[in-house]
Amino acid sequence: MTAKARILVVDDDATMREALRDTLGAEGYGVVAVANAIHAIAELERQETDLVLADLTLPRVSGLELLDSVRRQWPGIEVIVITGQGSIETAVDAIKRGAYHYVTKPFTPDEILHLVGQALERRRLVHRKERLEEELSLVRGMHQLVGHSEPMRRIHEIIQTAAGSDATVLIQGESGTGKEIIANAIHAQSRRSRGPLVKMNCAAVPETLLESELFGHEKGAFTGADRRRIGRFEQADGGTLFLDEVCEMHPRLQAKFLRGLQEREIERVGGSGTIPVDVRIIAATNRDLQKALEEGMLREDLYYRLNVILLRVPPLRERMDDVQMLAMHFLRKYAAREHSSMSAISDEAKEVLISYSWPGNVRELENAIERAVVLGKGEQLRAQDLPPQLHRRGDEERPLIPAHLTLEEIEKLAIAQALRLTGGNKSEAAERLGIHRTSIYDKMRRYGIEWTPQPEDVGQ
Repeated sequence: MTAKARILVVDDDATMREALRDTLGAEGYGVVAVANAIHAIAELERQETDLVLADLTLPRVSGLELLDSVRRQWPGIEVIVITGQGSIETAVDAIKRGAYHYVTKPFTPDEILHLVGQALERRRLVHRKERLEEELSLVRGMHQLVGHSEPMRRIHEIIQTAAGSDATVLIQGESGTGKEIIANAIHAQSRRSRGPLVKMNCAAVPETLLESELFGHEKGAFTGADRRRIGRFEQADGGTLFLDEVCEMHPRLQAKFLRGLQEREIERVGGSGTIPVDVRIIAATNRDLQKALEEGMLREDLYYRLNVILLRVPPLRERMDDVQMLAMHFLRKYAAREHSSMSAISDEAKEVLISYSWPGNVRELENAIERAVVLGKGEQLRAQDLPPQLHRRGDEERPLIPAHLTLEEIEKLAIAQALRLTGGNKSEAAERLGIHRTSIYDKMRRYGIEWTPQPEDVGQ
């Protein structure tokens, strides 16, 4: 860097300016020298600069004011201040305000060259650290998105586009397809990656608590509110708020959420004033969006506000080319965790994996491989290590409900069957049945259904 670094000298003493220009120029630096802070700002706006060397006692605009402007507008530029013998306290104040160091008049050429070299080396290291953090952030966000199929290539392209923007993103896909992983990747590659990524599953929070969870509440806002609570919106300030299963939010609350999204300010429950928030929204749903609009589960105005960038995640059955690659990814992950020697998948097991339709998508595949690693023996994952349901060809085509049952019995059996297929996840079960999440709770109470996992469900 030193041979090509550009240095801006700011000093109202013409003799000092020329001396510094000659000393630094002789070492191969590109040097521009100006007499005041106004000209310095103009020069900084005109071309890229690596280091500013500025006298503290400048006319009109002081060296400290210039330092503040540089730190505010060009935080990557190092600043060294020049001071007289009686201004040490001011020089120390400059360091507290962000200057790299100070040099006291009179100084030798060697002293100034040594200090400049140190400042530029720090700039180089800081830039290198930032590049490594960006690369690491990219890896963190993308390494879990395994697959080289055409649908996955399109997803990677949309993620990169979304990450370069601050626009709202709506992710639509079946349960288990990896919507949260995609949200992680978008945040990790965005300019907000150093800010918080706050997540909330709207289906996992009781409706009566969802507003408080999202917007926060003031002390005394309702019975039991014995202290102020900061909601997810405020927690995500400066970063990203990921709302999963956004269609499960009550339409009344959707209206309040929409106002926060549009106005970039929210109001706590029981509060009397608005609070500004700087938040990027990523929302997700496993619902059919058109159906959700028609049934009133999703407000049309909120849909258009969320649907700036729409990313549809295909189910695993639509990218079967990725199954073996995903299986090996999970095999390595869980073999390392379990200190297992398992490192390959047998041909028979591969056949089972690619013959199954994966209704639970990537999540089901991951669970199947985890189970196989934990229960299997040897260096190969065998077909018999995989869960029993993977071997049942054509199960989905066999009738699940006998024809002689009453309508009430059919509904009860259908709910129980949906709960079994979803591992007891009531939101997913409601989605399979085509009913609202609150309806499944009502029907479970009415029919006295209490789901408990069966032996064959363990490990799924």
